[in-house]
Amino acid sequence: MNEQMNILLEVLEEIKQQNRELKTSVSNLASQPISTTTSSEEDGISLTDVARLIGQKIEIDGKFKSELTDVAIVLGKRIREIKDGITKTQERQAESIASLSEKIQETQSPPTVKKYYLFDVKRWVEWLIWGISLVLLACTIGWAVYLRNANQTHESYALRYRILRMEQGYSNPTIAHLDSLFSSESSSDTIRELRHQVSNYELAIQRQAELALQQQRLTEEQTSLSRQLQH
Repeated sequence: MNEQMNILLEVLEEIKQQNRELKTSVSNLASQPISTTTSSEEDGISLTDVARLIGQKIEIDGKFKSELTDVAIVLGKRIREIKDGITKTQERQAESIASLSEKIQETQSPPTVKKYYLFDVKRWVEWLIWGISLVLLACTIGWAVYLRNANQTHESYALRYRILRMEQGYSNPTIAHLDSLFSSESSSDTIRELRHQVSNYELAIQRQAELALQQQRLTEEQTSLSRQLQH
């Protein structure tokens, strides 16, 4: 494009030079004195030739100007086309660069930054929660075992008391004998049998009490009837 502009400037400079030469020729002709007398045949031929040359020069300059105008129009169109082509090329390059940047950003994963701390609060809190949970679970299990053992001990002493109350009329067992019996692991069958006997004994006592109450009620009813008959 710079080369075409240089050519255009050279053409314009040449036109200016030709116009200056033409103006100089016309000025020289105008400054020559015109004789009032009748000119010779040679002078007439000279003026005619000069006029003809001037006309040809003007005609050539007109054609040159017309051609120069056409050239300038063509050059302007060409320059416009070149500018449009450069603009489109730049736009395509910008689009290609933007597309390439997007693809690079999509393919590249962001770097993962790992942070390490000497005192990780979150981890310590998790460990503390797990420790408290384990302590609570151990306390719950220990309390359940303690209650179970206490219940078994209570049942054991209650059964001993019931056995002593049952065997008052049959024998006189010692507390040491019962303690040795309940502390021995091999006497579970004996303890089961004693529990069954105690249950039967208590059931019999309950029936005897019910019969005694019925007997007392009947006696009271008979006494009441006897009093009514006497009156």
